[in-house]
This record gives sequence, structure tokens and C-alpha cells, in this order.
Amino acid sequence: MKANATLSVLRICALVYAMSAITTVAHSQAPIYKFKNPTLISGTGGQAGAVYRFPNVYTSGTNYDALVTIQNKVGSISLQNIDRTADGYDEAFQPEYRVGASSNAYFDFLITFVLAGTNTPASQAMVDVSGLDIDGSLSGATSLKEFNRIDMGGGICTFNYLGSQLTLSQIGTAYDGSNFTGILFGALVDTAAKEVMFSVSNVNVTSFTFRAGANNGTSGSSTRYASLYFKTFAYPNLAILSSKNLASFSGVADGDKAKLTWTLTPDNTADKVILEKSSTGGNFQPVAEFWINADGKTQNNYNYTDTKGADAAYYRLKVIGKDGKMEYSNILVFRSQGATTNPMTIYPSLVQSSTTVSLTSAGKENAVIIITDMSGRTVKQQTILLQKGTNSIQLSGFDQFRKGNYIVSVNTAQQKFAKQIIVQ
Repeated sequence: MKANATLSVLRICALVYAMSAITTVAHSQAPIYKFKNPTLISGTGGQAGAVYRFPNVYTSGTNYDALVTIQNKVGSISLQNIDRTADGYDEAFQPEYRVGASSNAYFDFLITFVLAGTNTPASQAMVDVSGLDIDGSLSGATSLKEFNRIDMGGGICTFNYLGSQLTLSQIGTAYDGSNFTGILFGALVDTAAKEVMFSVSNVNVTSFTFRAGANNGTSGSSTRYASLYFKTFAYPNLAILSSKNLASFSGVADGDKAKLTWTLTPDNTADKVILEKSSTGGNFQPVAEFWINADGKTQNNYNYTDTKGADAAYYRLKVIGKDGKMEYSNILVFRSQGATTNPMTIYPSLVQSSTTVSLTSAGKENAVIIITDMSGRTVKQQTILLQKGTNSIQLSGFDQFRKGNYIVSVNTAQQKFAKQIIVQ
């Protein structure tokens, strides 16, 4: 979302039903629900437990309202307005919030459809939602990056896979879209900005959850707002989130060379892997293509060396399954030593299942990565061999951790680096 005058919207994705159900959905259009004129009907405004009623969100013989409940309030965040109407889209649900400095924070909203004037839940035959303008802002060497999550109990998630500035992932039945560039995208929210939005559709929906927040790494607080638009959109380069075939993706950069390695899971169903590259974090272009299990030969480990360029290079893998579905890897970021004063970075710091640690080393040396909870208890430890240059190491298994704050430390013989992450 843009700060104040810009909108960080959440475009939602979901729907994992039988093929017949998906076919039916593909040939129909859900109603465009309109969220306007809310009133607080119980609880304390802006606090967990508060319930707001949006009247007449949809009328078709029967009138429906929507109840919006603040389920959770996590981190340094305050609700400024349950539904901002100064800009963005008047019919969208647009919560405005203020996130504190150096804070990773969010609100969880439960949206329930009910018969008008009552609290009686009413299932909707089909619901489409989109998160719009999920962008960020830069402040020197630091940035603010917005994220949205929608859980409709499954569904089909669609997005633009070329030029996207979002990392999209599936967490259980929810879909998460997190900005990774920290770049302010446009002056105002725009449904044409496919690079910073994603969509979700599902059938037989009575209620669903919507998470809106930001990872603010800057030294000042910031007012942002999300826009949840009840409509799906056509993406010029359509992709659908699919199951995971990738075990790891890591690399090391020395000078203008990036040495990349990745491993597929033993039971993968991949048909081919495309290595993609970007100089800005958006508009990824193919670099090389690898056919999997070609000619009956089984291979799970791969490597590739690329000329990354002088300033910055972003790499990701697009894995295409035998069924034609696509999935994406974590993104590796390599910057020149002059581009950053921080030898260690973690992306993303808001973690569902995995994250990537980037660390610059003056030479080949052993290091130990230690992950501790806030009580100081070690929950994960692994030894790595750093190469000269910028090393990118994927850490996984966070979906087995309890939700909360953790410290990731990298210890070498001479130095120790540490960063905080939040496991969702």
C-alpha cells in the first residue's frame, strides 16, 4: 500500500476443489460485493474482538450484510480507519492502519456474510477477491514491505508471474502475497497494476480471513492501507500456485559471478525448471532451462554460474510440473558490496516455511547458523561453508515451529551476525 495517498491492497487466491468444481467456477462470475458505510456493533473500535457491520454488501432477491471482526492484532500496529474512502476504491474493503518503526505487524480480519439486519450466517455460492497495490517504500538502506493473506478454506489463486513484485506462497488453505522489492508502485491504487496484486476465488463461502500488514524496517512509523476488492482480474501472464517440488535453492556471488545450486525433492513431479533473473526485483526473464528426468535419467541436484552484473541481481526458479502447473522458489538477492553496508540480510523476515540468509564473506570459512527463540533456547542449528563473496543460504522447516519471534545468528571464527524474524 502507498502511505496515506496510496493503497496497499490485498488480492486473494484460493480454491483447491475437484476439477469439475474448478471448471464450473471458470465459466461463472461471482457478484461484486460492495463494502460501504460500516458501523461498530460490538467491542472496542480498533481492538481485537471489535465487530463492524457493512450493510447491503450484495442484493439479489435476498439482501446480505457482512460482519467484519478484528480477530488478531499483532505487533506495533493501530487501526486508523476500518474502511478508508478518501481514495482507492469506494466499494472495496480498505482498512487503514499505522505500523510502528522497526516492526513487523498486522491485523487479521474475519469477514462473515449474514442475512441483512441479522447475525445469521449465509453461504455465498461464489466469492472472488483481489488484493491490490501490495507495495512498499524505501528509506535509505531500509524499506517497508507490505503483505496480505487470505484464507477462504482453499480455492484457486491466480497472479501475474512475469514482473511480479510479490512472493506468493500457500500456507495450509491460505494464500500469502508479500512484497519483496520495497518499492512504491505508482501514485495510487490501480487494478491495472498486476505486478502488485493477486486474486482468489472459491465456492460456498460463508466466512474467510484477511490479513493486512507490513514489515517496516525503517526508523519511523508509517500509515498504510489495504484494499480488498471483490472481483477477480485477468492476468496477462497467468500462473496458479501449485504443490512444492523444490527442496532448496541457494548460491554464492564473487565479483560479477553468481554460482547457483538447487535440489529437487526425491518424489518431485517436475517436467522442467527455468532459472529466471531480474536486475530490479521485478520483470524476471529466463536465463536457462533444465529438463527434468530426461531420457530416463534421474537427477535432483543442479548448478549454474551466471554473470550477475555490477550492481544487483535477483534470481528465482520457475518449476513446471508434468501437469503444466507452476511453482516458484525463494528469491536470491546479490548486491555489490558498495550497495549495502549490512553484511547480513534475511529475506523474507516474515516467515511461513522458509527464508533466505544472505551473508558477505571475505574468504572461504566455516560458519554456524543458530536459530533461537526469545527465551534463548536453540531450536535449529546447522554448519555451513561460506565462500568468498555473497552467500545465499535457504533455511526451511519453519512451518514446524511455533508462531512468534526468533533470532537467526550466523557465527564465524571472527564475527557474529544476528537478525530477528517472525514465524507466522
